[in-house]
Amino acid sequence: MCKKFVLTFIILSQYIIFSQDKKDILPPKVVVEIYHGQKIEDPYRYAEDLNHPQVSQWIKNQNKISTDLLNRIEKKQYLIDKQIEFDKKKAYAISKLKVTANDNHFYLKRLPNENAPKLYYRKTFSSKEELLYDPRKFNPNSKTEYIINYIQPSWDGTKVAVSLTTKGKEVSEMIIIDVALKELHPEIIQNVWPSYLGGVAWLPDNSGFIYLHYPCIDVTSMDFLNNTKSVIYKLGDDPKKIKELFSYTNNPELNLKEDDFPIVMLENRENKYLIGQTPGVGSYFNSYYLPINEIETKNWKPLFKKSHQIKKHVLRGDSILFQTSKSAPNFKICATSILNPDFDNPRVLVEENKHEVITDFELTKDGLYVVKSKNGVKASLFKHENTTYKEIKLPQTYGDINITAKGQEYSELWITAIGWTTDNKRFEYNNSTLIDKSLNEAINRKQFDDIIVEEIEIEAHDGEKIPLSILYKKGIQKDGKNRILMDGYGAYGISFKPSFSLRRLLWVLEGGIFATAHVRGGGEKGDAWHKGGYKSTKPNTWKDFISCAEYLISNKYTSREKLAIWSGSAGGIMVGRAITDRPDLFAAAIIEFGSLNMIRSEMRANGATNIKEFGALKNAIEFNGLLEMDAYQHIKDAEKYPATLLTAGLNDARVPAWFSVKFAAKLLSANTSSKKNLLLIDKDAGHGIDNTKLKEFERFATVFSFAFWQTGHPDYQPKQP
Repeated sequence: MCKKFVLTFIILSQYIIFSQDKKDILPPKVVVEIYHGQKIEDPYRYAEDLNHPQVSQWIKNQNKISTDLLNRIEKKQYLIDKQIEFDKKKAYAISKLKVTANDNHFYLKRLPNENAPKLYYRKTFSSKEELLYDPRKFNPNSKTEYIINYIQPSWDGTKVAVSLTTKGKEVSEMIIIDVALKELHPEIIQNVWPSYLGGVAWLPDNSGFIYLHYPCIDVTSMDFLNNTKSVIYKLGDDPKKIKELFSYTNNPELNLKEDDFPIVMLENRENKYLIGQTPGVGSYFNSYYLPINEIETKNWKPLFKKSHQIKKHVLRGDSILFQTSKSAPNFKICATSILNPDFDNPRVLVEENKHEVITDFELTKDGLYVVKSKNGVKASLFKHENTTYKEIKLPQTYGDINITAKGQEYSELWITAIGWTTDNKRFEYNNSTLIDKSLNEAINRKQFDDIIVEEIEIEAHDGEKIPLSILYKKGIQKDGKNRILMDGYGAYGISFKPSFSLRRLLWVLEGGIFATAHVRGGGEKGDAWHKGGYKSTKPNTWKDFISCAEYLISNKYTSREKLAIWSGSAGGIMVGRAITDRPDLFAAAIIEFGSLNMIRSEMRANGATNIKEFGALKNAIEFNGLLEMDAYQHIKDAEKYPATLLTAGLNDARVPAWFSVKFAAKLLSANTSSKKNLLLIDKDAGHGIDNTKLKEFERFATVFSFAFWQTGHPDYQPKQP
């Protein structure tokens, strides 16, 4: 498949002095490889070793250059202060709510003067709130601040498992709290990441739980994420003595793979079966079942296959209800028996709707509830009764709705609804009655009353209709002079759903327009939408994004000089290829922890699992797809590129920082425009998830001030040194 040649001499680019000083350029050392007959040059392969003396020094230099420049934008502090001001207007912020069947409420709550939330408890919704745990008590001698990134109470609410992490890391440590005594169990469980996959499944008798154990937690090691295993932990046991339940090594008869994530689910303590799954990157997975009363046998049996395209399922006795896209790209809901399953010809409960996508469903004592979404931006809730639907009317239209059942023996359905300008609302639906059960304080909407939301569809390069969400302040003129920040994602079948963000609205309140392109590769229009920007069809993702940019320019929302684009992670493919395909179209691009060197994707710790989404090097067709989506490989010498800001974290467990380092180094060498190409590598950051409040405020102020600067806002120009 691949032959490799290393050119030991250094090739000095003739273009290195145009936009940066010569000392800013990292010298290339070209490695040549042959893939499926194609010659691939990689001038910065050695930069994959971030500890290489020349590379580490260059990163330090780039950090200093970028930080000095960005800190000279005096109004950057204003953006931080405005976020603090917004934060103080709310008495508190609540997240990660978990409610038990006996109505115990567990949640994280952060006050305006706090940098990280604490764990609180209420016996019932209307009971007095009690502080259960302050993460500052965990490892109090540490100089770093720990945050809680996951909680899971036991079925009876007497105990709660809590995972904590620090410095942007996601791999965590887990403690167990006795709720009545408000005391910690003495054991600390290591090598966990419950906020990512599987979480914690308490055993029906609350004597312990099942969780996913990570044997290797070094995010730079190729063994990271391999041979993970679901294990049983009983309270009081030594957590170092691993008791495997479901894994590659424990269940060889199931032919699991080393890079599978073998998680175990128990949705309800009344369920008769444990469900094993092997999810990860990709929408679908193989599944297995084990009677809960046979847990000691570990005798798992196959249930359904990845080819059955099942996204979500709910157990009811010996039956399984499931949401599938097989022969139904917008999904349908079906049922079959667990003991005698027929997933190829199941009983159809809810037919596919050609104009709306089924995004969620739940089962209560009173029946089946279904959420449908149009273009990923307008959600509706229905109760399914025989062959008819009854829409559950909410106080207003929401962009996104999620539902959770208290249990199949209860009538209560919990509804969470949100929109672009509407903060998270929580309702309980019970016997045709809708009750507001929001724990979060209602935000003052007056400051957002003048914000307009346009939901439109624009025509892509191939005639497909791409949903585009546009937010701006009332009275704005479409004269081509507005500054736009446009984001998107387009990967893994994940929909970029409407969500309330004070930061996004801050851009609008500063006079800008915020746009979100719902490009192919996401799930806004169902499974077919995902497959339309997947592996060999991935170019549709950035071509859709480019089409949205061209629409905004041709319809006078903005101009090329005032259009900035922004995304991160797998969205880095979209932005990276947009600027390498059409460097003339954008003023600036911000890529955070971006996937920018996809033909090297398998050489990262998280690489094997991402083959399912992007393709494999050993497959000639999929290799061509990986090469096409590789933004690093598409940088051209002597090209005029837009301004760029690339960020990454050394604690990132998903996308290695060297993706950004290599892209930045090559771009600096190739770029002949006068635009700045900045790089920020944070040794104390991860994948941009679960950061503390002040770090998040700084991050978004940096992104916005750079975008305002590069789109010509007079108040955001760097002060002269």
